[in-house]
Amino acid sequence: MKKLAFFAIAAAMAFVACNKDPEVIKPDDSKDPEEQTDPTPDNPGGQTSDDLMATLCINEVCGVVGYKSIELYNPTSAAIDLEGVSVFKNEAETATWTGEAGNSIPSKGFWVITSKKEFDEITDVANAKALDSFSPSKSLLLVLKDKDGNVLDTFDRGWTKAGNTEIALPTAEGSFARTEDAKKEWKELSITIGATNKGATVIGDIKDVAE
Repeated sequence: MKKLAFFAIAAAMAFVACNKDPEVIKPDDSKDPEEQTDPTPDNPGGQTSDDLMATLCINEVCGVVGYKSIELYNPTSAAIDLEGVSVFKNEAETATWTGEAGNSIPSKGFWVITSKKEFDEITDVANAKALDSFSPSKSLLLVLKDKDGNVLDTFDRGWTKAGNTEIALPTAEGSFARTEDAKKEWKELSITIGATNKGATVIGDIKDVAE
């Protein structure tokens, strides 16, 4: 009888163990769930949303001869209609560029707005032309707005004026660009207009860029 009781107890314990809920592996509790992003081939670490821009943004600005342009980037999973979207330079009342009907930027795509003066090396990636030019040695403020006038993004290289003249700054050899597409950190990088910033050579910090 003792043996029978022992086997009955053992069988009951085995049944409970087999029906126990499996262990659940929880995500990293050190991060807010809303800040977590799934790893991707371009983002194996799953950067948090605080690291990246969430919508259409200014991705690269170049004043080097042959490459003078502004590059916009769409980090979202859907195309963005650019009609009415505009870029303003240095607090001007008139936009230096405004998107027209039919203008659209695909998901993870680029839109290149070239200087009014020249863009010899990037004609094959140019999408539109600005009303202004861009200098590698002057202060600069760019403001990107949606069709309703809401600010989507800004780039500020210490914008200031002496009278009506922009203040001269150290000449950039490359582009002012996000260290990776849509990433919030800016550096002076080798020129990648119309293509991904990932893998570009870091030249250094942007002199007098504002936060």
